[in-house]
Amino acid sequence: MVDPAPELLLCPECAEPYDATDNYCRQCGMFLRDHRLPVARPTVALEPRRPALPTPVRRAATAIAIGTALKITANIVGKMLAQRAASKAPARAVARRPRESTVVSESLFVRRTWIQRD
Repeated sequence: MVDPAPELLLCPECAEPYDATDNYCRQCGMFLRDHRLPVARPTVALEPRRPALPTPVRRAATAIAIGTALKITANIVGKMLAQRAASKAPARAVARRPRESTVVSESLFVRRTWIQRD
């Protein structure tokens, strides 16, 4: 079976031929989008996206982020409560030498190992 000859498209302004995929006439520059026929373009099959990190790693990162946020929040709240307590202290307590405070920060690292047996 023989394919029919492609239809010749002519610019309505200058009557020059143009391709079906052209947006503008190559001779006069007229916008051809409204005058051209729709063209079927090849589509690319999309592959399903895999998560960037495995689930245990994402969970561990989330737990660390939440723990850090809670630690920062507790620090801010502790400072606010200390300031409030200092502002409500009696006048004679202010005259005393303030005690030095020690801040202790602890970090806990947990390592999990999964062994898959066949």
